[in-house]
Amino acid sequence: MYKIGVVGPKDQVLAFMAAGFTVYDAGDSRAALTALKKGKSEGCAILYITAALAGELEEEIAQLSADTLPAIVTLPEMESGYGTAQLKRAVERAVGADIIFRDA
Repeated sequence: MYKIGVVGPKDQVLAFMAAGFTVYDAGDSRAALTALKKGKSEGCAILYITAALAGELEEEIAQLSADTLPAIVTLPEMESGYGTAQLKRAVERAVGADIIFRDA
């Protein structure tokens, strides 16, 4: 059975444990990359990562995402804007239009 993992600072990702996700504590990009690789080797089908860490690991995430699994998804954060931009691009790619953020 596949698992779902969440990578990020403990204070930001610990709540996901209550939902049954595997939590990987990572306070910096080096720890996050190690956690992503560990999640992949442990059979996670989906790995969520905080936007701040994802922004520092764009190339590495692209390499890890080249395989079918795991799907690496950025958790949007209002402060950084990185996750929101990723979400916007994903929606536009899937739907063909910006239906969430609609630039006025």
